[in-house]
Amino acid sequence: MKKTTGWGVALMALSMVTPASAAEMISVGGASYHFERDLGHNEFNYGLGYERDWSDELSWSAGVYKNSIRRATFYGLANWYPWTLGAGFRAGLSGGLMTGYHKSAVIGTLMPTLEWRGERLATQIYVVPTIKPYVDGAVVFQFKYIFSR
Repeated sequence: MKKTTGWGVALMALSMVTPASAAEMISVGGASYHFERDLGHNEFNYGLGYERDWSDELSWSAGVYKNSIRRATFYGLANWYPWTLGAGFRAGLSGGLMTGYHKSAVIGTLMPTLEWRGERLATQIYVVPTIKPYVDGAVVFQFKYIFSR
């Protein structure tokens, strides 16, 4: 219960310091494709998350999903998109903290990220690096619904 309350307080505090006109999204998890195919990973990673823009280049996101080793992962990320590629695509880096993986209660992460945003739908593709013994690398697809602009 305390973890859930802590995440709720953090989300409310972050939403108060972001611009009023910022886009807000709900993510519903997604899928992963692992580089090491013989390890039996879960590649259907359902979950629920929230994302909000800080600016045209920055956003933050937080949520929970069932990870590749079949555990709950709670995450908090900052997303930076300095490169606009056109047609709704932009590229950058996502970094933050995650739980639920091998050998550590909390791990830090920094991942190259590609995002596409339409009028109401968005998708994000992360490249998760292999960092043994903590994380097995993968390409991760996340799906989002934009409910506010």
